[in-house]
Amino acid sequence: MHADVERFSHDPAKRFLRVIQQQGRVALAADGNEQAAILLDYLRELAVDVIGDFGTPANPANTKPGEGFRITRQEGRMGIAPGRFWVDGLPCTNDDEALSYGAQADYPESPDLPERGRFVVYLDVWERHISAAQDPSIREVALGGPDTCTRAHLVWQVKAAQVDESNTALTTSKQAVQLWHKNWHPRLDIPWRGRMAVEVDRDGGPPDPCQAPKGAGYFGRENQLYRVEVHRGGAIGGAAPPTFKWSRDNGSVVYPLSAIEGTTATLLDPPLDCTKQLVTGTLIEVVDDVTALHATPGVLARVVDVEDDGDDVVVHLSAGPAGVIDAGLHPMLRRWDHPMGEGLDEYAVVEGGSDPIALEDGIGVRFAAPDAGAPAHVYRTGDYWTFPARAALGDVVWPRAADGSPEFVGPQGIDHHMAPLAVVNADEADDTAAVLDCRVGFPRLATLFP
Repeated sequence: MHADVERFSHDPAKRFLRVIQQQGRVALAADGNEQAAILLDYLRELAVDVIGDFGTPANPANTKPGEGFRITRQEGRMGIAPGRFWVDGLPCTNDDEALSYGAQADYPESPDLPERGRFVVYLDVWERHISAAQDPSIREVALGGPDTCTRAHLVWQVKAAQVDESNTALTTSKQAVQLWHKNWHPRLDIPWRGRMAVEVDRDGGPPDPCQAPKGAGYFGRENQLYRVEVHRGGAIGGAAPPTFKWSRDNGSVVYPLSAIEGTTATLLDPPLDCTKQLVTGTLIEVVDDVTALHATPGVLARVVDVEDDGDDVVVHLSAGPAGVIDAGLHPMLRRWDHPMGEGLDEYAVVEGGSDPIALEDGIGVRFAAPDAGAPAHVYRTGDYWTFPARAALGDVVWPRAADGSPEFVGPQGIDHHMAPLAVVNADEADDTAAVLDCRVGFPRLATLFP
């Protein structure tokens, strides 16, 4: 969630029921966001209690699952039936009567389906932040250009993954669901993601002693919402170790593009805020709908030059994507705040180090090593942590243990919610027999009463 907000204040563990505004008090955008998050959590918990972890409404006779997201296969083409399917309290709706696997709106350039062996077809559901850069209709044109609120979009993607149990006989959906819980789901949504802690350097200090309170660890002049985000995913010790990037504005500063080819990018509109002007040396990431929806890292580059003499603002980059990115995929540059002249290699994920990895203004981060006997952590591209830094405190807001030391916590997102839809035997000649429906149906409450 790359929104430009003060902080993300909702904590489900506190079980707050609602936000109460008080007369004459300051109301923050974070308060309204927290109220929405409280209500959403309440509705999701209610849906899970009634429906279960996943399911689709049953047929009118309550004898089997209805049509929602039923998987069909004909001549190698996989179809997705219209209807609704719930995953962890989140409603996925398909309104397309003839939707095929390769035509999903939220899964552009989807990979080819396996041609041989057995594979599980499943729903992957997650939340994506959408601003006017991706959907111009969000902007109120009567205001003349300023940003307003943004949106959270529920992404659902029907995916396929090869499974190893090709020799195991599967004849019922119950068997498939048991394998889903035992083997397939843990493989697809790895539970041992990395953990991070944030600390400030109390022994250091700002160059100007008037810049921050005495003893401050954070000596920045501004209140910020920092974001640390995994760029290249992977496991420690792998061929390509994971890396991260960071922003003091939650990664919210973006520049929509009207065109980009190689290392030359043309801005859709010039920045209206002088603090957001692109200057030589700025670190940016080239992203679009494909990188976002496939959770792949965009190209990181430095701004080499900016041409602002004509009608268009043209930005020259030190690196760029291969070829041209179609304007319909909403290409844009996202600004990150690595110090000028430093490359991403300076921000490799290092676990269990004796010293924190320094960001800026006294802030450092640490990544925890796995517990003894536990599997290695796997870092996923797009996973992130956010934390407020407050000039008045000279500190960051971060969970702390009883002794005051910063705690290691898992990423705040992106949270993926998954559910099985079918198991397909690609070697089976009979298309109908090749698909084992493993959806779960739940009765509509009104049908349970005479």
